[in-house]
Amino acid sequence: MNLSLAEMARRLVELEARVPVALSQGLEAAAAAMEQAARAKAVESAAAAGITSAARVAALRDSIGHEVKALEASIGSNSDQAIVQELGSAQVPPHPFLGAVALEHADDVQKSVGDAVTAALMGRPIADART
Repeated sequence: MNLSLAEMARRLVELEARVPVALSQGLEAAAAAMEQAARAKAVESAAAAGITSAARVAALRDSIGHEVKALEASIGSNSDQAIVQELGSAQVPPHPFLGAVALEHADDVQKSVGDAVTAALMGRPIADART
């Protein structure tokens, strides 16, 4: 394939716009998956900590969310109970779930973001990155 310099420049400008979008979309997909995994792990963590109240377990699970801003993602909770579960206290040993999920899903994050960028570089729709 022979490309003129003008065509190559046009394609590079297009890529310059697509790659950050792909990175963000790949990160969003990974963060959403990690949120679901963290919710499940929070339930396991609560059981390991001896929490039997369904309402407390549900509140802990439902407090977990994710947010993606540009090229940064966060998965966490706004619950004081989550802090105690994750880090422990003077009376309660830690039963971490957020850190464990982050470690378990590190490769998945790389794959999700990599697949999205690869799709962008190949000119495929970014939504097809995970297929």
